[in-house]
Amino acid sequence: MSIFHRERAAKVQTVLATTLVLNWLVAALKLGYGSWSETLSMVADGFHSLLDGSANIIGLITITVAVLPADRSHPYGHRKFESFAALSISFLLLLAALEIGQGAFSRWGAGTSPHVTLTSFAVMIITMGVNLFVSWYETRVGERLQSEILVADALHTRSDLYASVAVVASLIAAKAGYPGLDLAAAVFIVVLIARSGIRIIGQSLYVLADASRLHPPAVEKAALEVEGVRECHAVRSRGFPDAIYMDLHILVDPQLTVAKAHEIAHRVEASLKERFPELADMVVHVEPDIDEERHRPGEGRAPGRPAS
Repeated sequence: MSIFHRERAAKVQTVLATTLVLNWLVAALKLGYGSWSETLSMVADGFHSLLDGSANIIGLITITVAVLPADRSHPYGHRKFESFAALSISFLLLLAALEIGQGAFSRWGAGTSPHVTLTSFAVMIITMGVNLFVSWYETRVGERLQSEILVADALHTRSDLYASVAVVASLIAAKAGYPGLDLAAAVFIVVLIARSGIRIIGQSLYVLADASRLHPPAVEKAALEVEGVRECHAVRSRGFPDAIYMDLHILVDPQLTVAKAHEIAHRVEASLKERFPELADMVVHVEPDIDEERHRPGEGRAPGRPAS
């Protein structure tokens, strides 16, 4: 494993450990005071924060595996475990949405009202400040390190921040004599949580399903700029935003020696890696261009093909 990947893993682990402590502190405040004051929306938000901490634990365990070097059984490395972890976080979010929704219906049937005090607002303001910092911190580091798990966890925490705004609004409404809005806020939180979960699922499946990362026509155009390449086709790419794996086919003069054809393939690889620095590895398949009719004098060439 390279020094870069070891440093990257250490930074991701530091962020996850820091946010784990902060998320559980926030969860304790919301769950403790929310239960005492019978504020359903605050309790719902507390469970959301508790799941944030659980997601951090999943991330810490997973990143330890994801940074393992490539081996015989995993020739492309273990980084997809990050995507599996992000997928696990999304399922936790959907589970939280279900639990909170069930609690809201139970509360509606019981007809109880929350006890709103100045402490209620103080708890929410403090926890919102912590969530705002955590979301900003994870997003900033996650985008810089191209870490799926940090970006996914930042989205998770950001939905918690939005939910907290809804809780504050419900507290104000309850204080003004409209306790029913506490239930409405809880339902709103359910929608936010479910939306975040579905979004993370989409991002994770993009990697796990080996979706294309580079636009084939752009790759073909770049390959054709290399002298000796008559045609480029069958471009396939997959992987992560900062670590893309690609293979492609090029056609060359069939009269070339194996060594010369191999040299052209190396030039194609070097050119494409310079054009697309996110390429981690690529395979160039060399084929003889046996359709000589296209290259006879007066016959012309297919559009876009340089002269051989």
